[in-house]
Amino acid sequence: MILTAKVAVATAIMIWAVIEDLRTRKFSNRTFIIATTVALVTAVAIGGPRELISSTLGFGAGIIFFLPLVLTRIVGAGDMKLMAAVGILAGWDAVLWTGVYGLVWASLFGIAQILAKGEGRTLVHNLTTLAVSRSKSGLSLHHIPFTAPLLLGWLSHLVLTGVLR
Repeated sequence: MILTAKVAVATAIMIWAVIEDLRTRKFSNRTFIIATTVALVTAVAIGGPRELISSTLGFGAGIIFFLPLVLTRIVGAGDMKLMAAVGILAGWDAVLWTGVYGLVWASLFGIAQILAKGEGRTLVHNLTTLAVSRSKSGLSLHHIPFTAPLLLGWLSHLVLTGVLR
């Protein structure tokens, strides 16, 4: 029951983020503060004050794991803030695996987008340029709202750990 309530609230936060990202193309600071507050209140209400240690580790994992991705502009800062808020409920290991699975889903989304637009040659050119020069300058980059792959990464984590059957 405890795990179910935490999973339900974390999933609701993820869905909320996807909807906001699709509508506005960002995860706002206002939403981050609300999501963090809801996650923290839920965690403490369920687990008591001792839950603060686990919540802090989960929040920190969201920042630490995603900060390099933000600094290299692979994901936006909103994605990092989202995973920090979800980490309060999910824990550090779920943040890590959600991020890994999210990157896999994002790759699949990106490839599907490229193929749907008939831009396979652009993909080959970009990959060749990156392999040779290791520079993003002059590349034709594709952008997707990363919250959707993160939600799928979260659901993948839940399925693969047996939380959702």
